[in-house]
Amino acid sequence: MGTRSLVDPKIIVQVSTTIRNTMLDGQVISGQLLADISDTLTSGNGPSMANRAWQWKHTSGSAKTISSGGNQVIDLFDYTGLDQGAGDGNDAAGQALAVEAIVAILIRNENGIGVAGSLEIEPDGTNGWDPIGIHTVALGGALRGQGVLLKYQPDSTGFNVTDASSHRIKLTANAADVNYSVWVLGRFDDDTSSSSSSSSSSSSSSSSSSSSSSQSSSSSQSSSSSSQSSSSSSSHSSSSQSSSSSATSSSSSSSGSSSSSSSSSSSSSSSSSSSSE
Repeated sequence: MGTRSLVDPKIIVQVSTTIRNTMLDGQVISGQLLADISDTLTSGNGPSMANRAWQWKHTSGSAKTISSGGNQVIDLFDYTGLDQGAGDGNDAAGQALAVEAIVAILIRNENGIGVAGSLEIEPDGTNGWDPIGIHTVALGGALRGQGVLLKYQPDSTGFNVTDASSHRIKLTANAADVNYSVWVLGRFDDDTSSSSSSSSSSSSSSSSSSSSSSQSSSSSQSSSSSSQSSSSSSSHSSSSQSSSSSATSSSSSSSGSSSSSSSSSSSSSSSSSSSSE
């Protein structure tokens, strides 16, 4: 299969200002406030890593709008029902998504500043994702125009997502229509992709498996012949044949069976081979 990866994922957030106090005599006293987060992650499934990405971005050519009083439920595990242009539930490269942990999620109310329409964000009533928290008009936490909610967790645990129990968030437009965008960086413990190269790889693996099975069958016959030629009891011979037959299910076992059968030149060594297998 192909390998999916992210190139230079980054989280950059800055809050800064200079605080100034002009004294009565004209002197200016100042101090700086600076919060600067600039993290460059790597691709993978561990601390400060991410290997899945998804965006649901509002643009003039592709509006993401929730009608007043309506809502949009987003499944953070597999993004079912949402097609950003590369297929239902797929990422931008057309790969099927499954996310087991959220590293970062950013949600923005794309309405202009001062434009009516608040974006409420909360766990859905069915299999809600609690880490998002409750941000509603009633509680004073809904996003007005250009408001942003960001949650970021670079730790190895991230924010856990569990399919079928904790994976759905609900966005609601309160008082007016709301344009919105959502971005997600996440992790999944398997880096393989569902690209077309997978079929070629699968075919190669199937051919290899067939070849291994053929070799295993030959080794099994050799083992059976050696066991029958030995003067040990029929129970030892039967055990050897049974072990050789089960060895055909994996190439490593068939190799062990072949080695054992070729070394069995007497009834005692045949018995030892059967026991070790």
